[in-house]
Amino acid sequence: MVIGMYGTIPFLCSEGRVLTFKSFTREHAAKWAKHEVLGGRPALEYVGESLPEASLDIRLDSGLGVIPTVAITLLRVMVKDPSARALIIGGEYLGRYVLESFSESRKFFNGAGACTVADVSIKLTEFEAGLF
Repeated sequence: MVIGMYGTIPFLCSEGRVLTFKSFTREHAAKWAKHEVLGGRPALEYVGESLPEASLDIRLDSGLGVIPTVAITLLRVMVKDPSARALIIGGEYLGRYVLESFSESRKFFNGAGACTVADVSIKLTEFEAGLF
C-alpha cells in the first residue's frame, strides 16, 4: 500500500518491501524585519511568508526489501538536481519541494562490509514557481 510519494519515490508498505518514514514534520513561518530604534526597543515589520520546510526520517533496511546504499546513492543524485518534485503524504498533495539536504547514519553491516540498515533524514523546502 502506498502511503505517500516524493517525486518518483513511493513511501510504501507491502509484503515484499517497506519504505516508510518514522516522522514527518512541516514548518510554516513568517519573515520579519527588525528595525533598530535609537533609545528604544526594536520595531518589527512583517515582510511575508517563508517557504514551508518539511523533514522526514526514513529507515532503509535490506531485510525489508530496500538496499540502503542504492537509496543513499539516489538521494545524492537528487540533492544535486534542482528539480522540484511533488510531495504527497496520505493522499494529500502538499506542493512541490526541492531536496535541500539529507544526512545518513549507517547502522548495521553484513559480513562482507555492506551496509544493511541505515537511517536518513531528508530536508525539503517548498518551491514557489514563477518568482525568478
